[in-house]
Amino acid sequence: MFFKEGVIAVSSKKRDLLHKFFHLQRLLHRYFHHKYMQHGPMGNIHSGQGRILTLLKLKPQIRQKDLAQILDMRPQSLGELLEKLEKGGYIVREPLEKDQRVMMISLTEAGKELAERSEQQEDADLLFAKLNEQEQETLNEYLDRIITTVEEKTADHGVHSPHKLKMGKFCGPHFLHKSRRR
Repeated sequence: MFFKEGVIAVSSKKRDLLHKFFHLQRLLHRYFHHKYMQHGPMGNIHSGQGRILTLLKLKPQIRQKDLAQILDMRPQSLGELLEKLEKGGYIVREPLEKDQRVMMISLTEAGKELAERSEQQEDADLLFAKLNEQEQETLNEYLDRIITTVEEKTADHGVHSPHKLKMGKFCGPHFLHKSRRR
C-alpha cells in the first residue's frame, strides 16, 4: 500500500473538523435543552414550540394547515405541539366561522409576552463572544458554503422540502441568517 504523508495529515484534519462539528452539535443541543428547562417553550426558538411561537409572533393568526406546511411538519406532530402550547395558555385554537373544519391558531397575551421575551440576541452574543466581527463574517461565509454543499448533496434524496424553500429564512437553526441564498 502506498500512502503519502500529506494525504494522511489532510484526512486527519478533515476528520478532526467533522468531529468538532458533531461535538458542537451535541453542545448546542445540551445548551438549548438547558435553556428550555429554564425558560420553557421559548428556550429554543429554533425548534418545537419555540419555533411555532416565533412564527406566530410574525403572523399572529394562521390556519393550522398552513402552519404545518410552513414548518414542514406532519399535522399530527404539529397537533401535539399545539396541544402543549394551548395547555400552557400560549395559544388558542378556534374553528373558522365559515368552515368549522378549519382551525385558526392565535397567540394569547401570555404567548405574545413569551414570544417577546425571546433571548435570541443573548444567545448570539454568548455563542459568538470569542469572535470579533471579521471572524464572525468569515465563519458566516464558511457556514454558507458548507450548508450549500449539504443542501446540494441531500436535494436529490428528497430531503430538501419545497416548504422550506418557500419560507427560506425561517426554517432550521440558521433561519435568522440574513443572506441565505436559495
